[in-house]
Formats: sequence, C-alpha cells, structure tokens
Amino acid sequence: MTNTWDEEFHPSASARSTLRWAHEHDASTIGEAYDLLDQLEGSNDVPEVLGQDDTIEGIREELELGIDLIGADAALTSLL
Repeated sequence: MTNTWDEEFHPSASARSTLRWAHEHDASTIGEAYDLLDQLEGSNDVPEVLGQDDTIEGIREELELGIDLIGADAALTSLL
C-alpha cells in the first residue's frame, strides 16, 4: 500500500514536530493530533515544539489541510 500523503500532504518541520508531540501524547491519527492542539496551546511545550516562528493557528491550518487531503484517520506513523 502506498502512502498517498507522500504525494498530497507535505507537513512542514513544525507540523511534523507537532505530530511527534501528539504521538507522544497518545494520538495515533492526524485527526487525534488536531484535537490535541488546544492541549498543546495551553502547555509549556509550545516553544520547544513550534520554535520561534510558527504559531498554533498556523499549525491548525496546516493540519486542517492535511485532514482535507488525506483524511482524519491517516496514521501518524505514516507521516513521521
């Protein structure tokens, strides 16, 4: 089975870092990672996960695009 995300969704470095953070917090799909963004926003992890240049809102938009392209059930392991 090929990964359609490979052709359709190319997460930025900050989005990949966010997906890794979400995976560490028991998310297994991009939809679950998206649902954890509010938790990330309220945590002390934001600077470590996003760095200095990105925002939660920017990552939210990027993950929404990913969900539209590959579906909310896409496995995080295939995106990392």
